[in-house]
Amino acid sequence: MKNMKILGLAALLMAGAAGAFAAELAVPPGYRAVVVPAEKAELMFIKPGGRLDMMVTFKAIMADERKENVTATLLQNVLVLDTVDKDGVRAVVLALNPNEAQYAMLSLGGNCQVHFSVRGKGDTEMHPMEIASFKRLIRSDADDKPADKEEPARPAK
Repeated sequence: MKNMKILGLAALLMAGAAGAFAAELAVPPGYRAVVVPAEKAELMFIKPGGRLDMMVTFKAIMADERKENVTATLLQNVLVLDTVDKDGVRAVVLALNPNEAQYAMLSLGGNCQVHFSVRGKGDTEMHPMEIASFKRLIRSDADDKPADKEEPARPAK
């Protein structure tokens, strides 16, 4: 039911009738207003006009064929247009270019968990990010290849 409400709000934003709503949100030219579900605790710190990074956690099949939970920073320095916390719907409305919007929607499918980290005021720097995993966190140097030589993970089915 919750996903249906979010999809309904997303459909409203995408519909032609939502043009006034999108203008009200001050969507930058070339960007789209994209609705992404959020946790209540995250919404307490996410504010319109602020910037955030969007991360996704999912189960991946690693190069050695074992499954492991990993987290990837999907989008960085994203402008928050608005937040929604009404009638059981909790979401953020983000300004994304069409390519970023596709990745955001992709992260909502399957067994992915989406999380946000709020950026400090004026922090707009982009950082190259590797996929985080517990194995990388606790590995011993004798057991593993260096992080830059590891094969990439692929999503588990």
